[in-house]
Amino acid sequence: MTQLNLLNDQGAEIPLARSTAASFFKGGKGDLKKSNLTSPSLIVFTILLLLIFRLTNVQAQENLLTLEEAIRTGLENNFSVKIANNDQDIAANNFSRGNAGMLPNLDLLAARDFGIQNSESDFFNGNEQNISGGRSNSINASAVVSWTIFNGTRMFVTYDRLNEIQQASNLDAQATVENLVADIASAYYTVILEQELLTVIQSALELSDIRKQLAKTQYEVGRTSKLEYLAAQADYNADTSSLISQRQQMYNARVDLNTLLARSPDTEFSVPDQIDANLELRLIGLKETMLSANPQLLRARQEENIAYLTTRELKADRLPIIDITGRYDHVTQESEAGFLLYGQSNNFAYGVTARWNLFNGFNRNRVIQNAQIAMETQQYATQDLRLQLEAGLEKTFINYTNSIQLIELETENEAIAQERAEIALERYRLGNTNSLELREAQRIAVAASGRLLDAVYSTKIAEIELMRLSGKLASSNY
Repeated sequence: MTQLNLLNDQGAEIPLARSTAASFFKGGKGDLKKSNLTSPSLIVFTILLLLIFRLTNVQAQENLLTLEEAIRTGLENNFSVKIANNDQDIAANNFSRGNAGMLPNLDLLAARDFGIQNSESDFFNGNEQNISGGRSNSINASAVVSWTIFNGTRMFVTYDRLNEIQQASNLDAQATVENLVADIASAYYTVILEQELLTVIQSALELSDIRKQLAKTQYEVGRTSKLEYLAAQADYNADTSSLISQRQQMYNARVDLNTLLARSPDTEFSVPDQIDANLELRLIGLKETMLSANPQLLRARQEENIAYLTTRELKADRLPIIDITGRYDHVTQESEAGFLLYGQSNNFAYGVTARWNLFNGFNRNRVIQNAQIAMETQQYATQDLRLQLEAGLEKTFINYTNSIQLIELETENEAIAQERAEIALERYRLGNTNSLELREAQRIAVAASGRLLDAVYSTKIAEIELMRLSGKLASSNY
């Protein structure tokens, strides 16, 4: 496993110790040469291993997926972002003066009727009129315009409420983007973690293989018992089982990341072998930024405004409504029966209509009271959300600072465990110790490497969550 690095605010790298397990394999192979156990098959195996590593490394560079590329792909393809964008477009379309009731309505009506009439008529002067199959038709066309010019200022309040809804939709989209960026970044670094843990376990397995070969050779020349050789073989099998499990963990992490990027789960890619973490975050600055930029908190405040404007809309219903209307009618009639053979008229009318509901069984008061209660409830919800966000920020920051301390501690522990393992391997090669001591040193070294990786990973995940809570994740360098 290659070197892990941390970054401070100035961008300077703080180096961490190399993996103990990787150093095991390196030192172990040197000791193996000194012991004259380099058989031709082992040399061939080593050459093949180096060739495979080089080919794999070249292919990995070609399929390297950077975090920036992963986030860009996720924002372009992820379905949650597309849904949020569609909701944002709907809210933008709804924010209009026409939807608020400020603009007039214009209706055009047209009709044409046909008829056949049979009639018999006797008049006072003695005349008679008998018509059979008399045809008639009429054309009616109208244009009607109506415009509410006053409804207790409700239309203006509605327009403001639609604006608040649009802004709330924008905040929803922002929150969706930030949550997705956080999920992608976490999944991305999880892949790196699982990859590095796999390297540690692979190095441990390689060391176990060296130990097994040493035990086998020593058993064949009579320097140790068969029990020692069987124990080495059993430990080798146990490490192989751990390697298989870790491969599964790594595969699952890669599938999770591909899913977030909305692409095929089996898409091949590689990731870097280091995790860069910012060690200079400050709680006070994060809290101030969270209160002013967290999209969830801003969304809750928007809901307060929406509830307030809803109450004002309902109160506006207590006032009268005034409409102005205009109408133009065109009528044409033709008939072969009756007194009028042809007629045409054009009419224009206009007027003002006022209506005012004075009593509706106290229902209006009830609705207004419920709206005021809902507004108060939303205020409580905003206060509760703020407390939850502050608590989450505090706990995450404590985890962040503790992880940084663990990095310093585990770096030292990893170096100590590495030195101890090297000494144990040398003593085992010389026959001055047994396999139990070597196995214990190996286990401690692998555990130290794993804890160091977990500390770096936990620091990064805490950093991502702190940036998300502060509302600056989408606008940061992620």
